[in-house]
Amino acid sequence: MPGVDQEQLDYFGENSWETPFGFLEGNIEESALTKIYSGYGDINPWGKGPELGRIYDEDGYSSYLPNAFPLLDYIERCYVVDEAEVDSEEEFIEEEYEEDEGD
Repeated sequence: MPGVDQEQLDYFGENSWETPFGFLEGNIEESALTKIYSGYGDINPWGKGPELGRIYDEDGYSSYLPNAFPLLDYIERCYVVDEAEVDSEEEFIEEEYEEDEGD
């Protein structure tokens, strides 16, 4: 992960909330992952990130996160490419672009 020190990476995956949800092929420095803001670090109290309990409050997603963490990035959608029934990544991207243009 860009911007994360090795000491933190050595312990990554030890907690249940650190479940990986994807895999990156290729050079991470040339990927979109380098654009994800990592300055808040881990969740509170281990880092400067959000307090989990406050996220699940009634206004957690609509008020707490955007106001307290304005640089936080969000994943709006993702796809399991193998299940998208496309022949190539380029075809998948083209289909996705055409779908977005129709909105």
